[in-house]
Amino acid sequence: MKNINTAALNLVKAAMTALLILSCISFSGCGKTNETDDVDTDKVGTLIQWLKDEDSSVRQMAVEQMGEIKDARTVEPLIAALLDNDRSVRSSAAEALGEIKDASAAKPLIAALKDNNSTVRGSAAGALGEIGAPAVDPLIAALKDNDSRVRRYAAAALGKIRDARAVGPLITTLKDVDSSARNAAARALGKLNDTRAVEPLIAALKDDDDAVRRDTAGALGEIKDARAVEHLIAALKDNNSTVRWCAAWALGEIKDTRAIGPLIEALEDDDNGVRREAMEAMEKIEEADGNQRW
Repeated sequence: MKNINTAALNLVKAAMTALLILSCISFSGCGKTNETDDVDTDKVGTLIQWLKDEDSSVRQMAVEQMGEIKDARTVEPLIAALLDNDRSVRSSAAEALGEIKDASAAKPLIAALKDNNSTVRGSAAGALGEIGAPAVDPLIAALKDNDSRVRRYAAAALGKIRDARAVGPLITTLKDVDSSARNAAARALGKLNDTRAVEPLIAALKDDDDAVRRDTAGALGEIKDARAVEHLIAALKDNNSTVRWCAAWALGEIKDTRAIGPLIEALEDDDNGVRREAMEAMEKIEEADGNQRW
């Protein structure tokens, strides 16, 4: 049944695309040589009309086409489509707004982070990341939202944008009551690669949540600050194998010779992934140091 529905939707899309092309051509005339603006205006108008269609597949086709043409005139209709009763339309509208990258869509997209559908929320977060710097302030504000999902997605989007203004607020989010928000903040701080985050991330290596400790170790590996070495060495003894794996990787990224002995010990780890990553980390340190120490 799922394959049949997918095939039907693809057929509708093909048909609507053909109709769109024909409708644009029919308004452009045959002998004009400078008709781009007229064709574009007609295409945008046609797509906006399709957003009012009763068939959700037609509305979805419209928002997808709007994302492809990236015309600023479609921003307001797409913002309205974020409230469509069909989740696929809402998700596609968010993605289209991300393609257009208009700053006026930031607040409506942040509101969409509260959508009851996870796909829509993910699309909204991705779109905010695409909008970039104009979305930073609203996203920072969203880190204090009452809904933990919004805080999580806001942190992820800030990590994608990589604006230094977010460092302080993301450090604060490392102490969020929700582990998924703390996790997203740790990953984002790694992407921002700002040394102000080193000490707070070191503290987060003792978080109660395995995933937070794992991604905190990864973030420290991305920042590559030697202050983290001793703490990452300690993390090689974590009771969670993914934390140990990420700690070994991070030590290989920092390339500090203090890690050699502990990494040799990690070659006896019960987990094959940890042993493999410890060996690779040792090879990276050897290459950087120029001397073989084991």
